[in-house]
Amino acid sequence: LDRGYESHLYEDLLREAQEVVPMVIRRRNSRRYLPWMQYLAIVGRRVVETVGSMLHHLFPRRIHAVTQEGFVIKVLTFVLAHNISLLTQKMAG
Repeated sequence: LDRGYESHLYEDLLREAQEVVPMVIRRRNSRRYLPWMQYLAIVGRRVVETVGSMLHHLFPRRIHAVTQEGFVIKVLTFVLAHNISLLTQKMAG
């Protein structure tokens, strides 16, 4: 979650009802600003954005699929190809 997310009520509801601990990147003047938690949130977001960017470069401009299942299969194969590519790079180098 980013700085635009400011609902402490929903954050607390997520934590209590679903046992999900959101890692919000907060503004410095927020009441719930904890420097160590901000560091973890920023590092985690960097990983997610990097993987998203790497997957985006693998995808073609358009994915042509007639059915929803076909689309899911094509997206899944791109993700698998990305993971296999990372594994081969790791084994080679």
